[in-house]
Amino acid sequence: MDELTATIALSRLKGIDRIKKKAVIDANESLAALFGGKTKIYDESLKAQISAFKDWKDIEKATEKLINLGADIITIRDKTYPELLRHIPDPPVVLYKKGSLKTNSNTLAIVGSRKATFEGIALAEKIANTLSSLGITIVSGLARGIDSSVHKGALSEIGKTTAVLGCGIDICYPAENIRLFEKIGEEGLLLTEYSPGDPPLNYHFPERNRIIAGLSKGILVIEASGKSGSLITARLGLEYARDVMAIPGSIFSDEHKGANALIKQGAKLVDGIEDILATSFPDLTLKKQKKIEMDKDEDYVYSYIGHEKIHVDGLIDRTGMQAKQVMAVLTRLEMKEVVRGFPGGYYIRK
Repeated sequence: MDELTATIALSRLKGIDRIKKKAVIDANESLAALFGGKTKIYDESLKAQISAFKDWKDIEKATEKLINLGADIITIRDKTYPELLRHIPDPPVVLYKKGSLKTNSNTLAIVGSRKATFEGIALAEKIANTLSSLGITIVSGLARGIDSSVHKGALSEIGKTTAVLGCGIDICYPAENIRLFEKIGEEGLLLTEYSPGDPPLNYHFPERNRIIAGLSKGILVIEASGKSGSLITARLGLEYARDVMAIPGSIFSDEHKGANALIKQGAKLVDGIEDILATSFPDLTLKKQKKIEMDKDEDYVYSYIGHEKIHVDGLIDRTGMQAKQVMAVLTRLEMKEVVRGFPGGYYIRK
């Protein structure tokens, strides 16, 4: 038996929590010797779990599957194991990864509502894109809404993104994100502690959130309700001494109650990207934005588009222009990437 197989076996033991597994690793130079009966085990619970373990063939099959997927296995003893994550109280013993992106200290988690507003989606994508352009790797959980938006925004810049999964690395959840899932696997990093084939069970997601928090130097919350899983990530971030930040929102909106509550509890209020940099990345500065050249009609229509959604009918009314002309201008503005269109005919400034 080799050390990798023994470490995977330890990670699969059901009756022992992650803190105890970490203690077992720290106390034993060779896990292969431990599972091979060459090391005296004084802990009766651990001894019983190791004696009862029979999933060796499953480990072999999973390893073969990972090879076919082009995925890798990292153990907590490897030099490539993310250093920030290594030092949380209950780090994953084993990580499964797909992608070549290296995790580093310039990592920021951005999390938020699955039922994000148009404004929240546009804001999340813009923030992630800008931070990624500075070399910051954006970490999130591949969920609908804010998570998906930050992954998309970060992928187009140098920092790229890490998606932490609540299931096996061979499963895309939610299924609607399959194209994003595949692109992250090619250009960014897919990461999970769950074995291939493990389904996205409900209790996996709070466990996954500790990895998101553990990987990141700071955590930014955008549009979180009072019961959002994002608050779990933020709470864990505080426990791990990470920088916790939140973007405030309307006191009348359920989708902002969680973020507003975090600010009341001491999270850093963020009203600009400069606040994020000053809090977690003081050595980095924003690049000057290149001015986008617009013709007279483009500049006129653009002046009526803000960071809150506006319907195309509203633009037609306000500008006094013909519908066909407004639509042509909007198409050009989208191509110049200064506005973003949403289903239903809504537009927001990027």
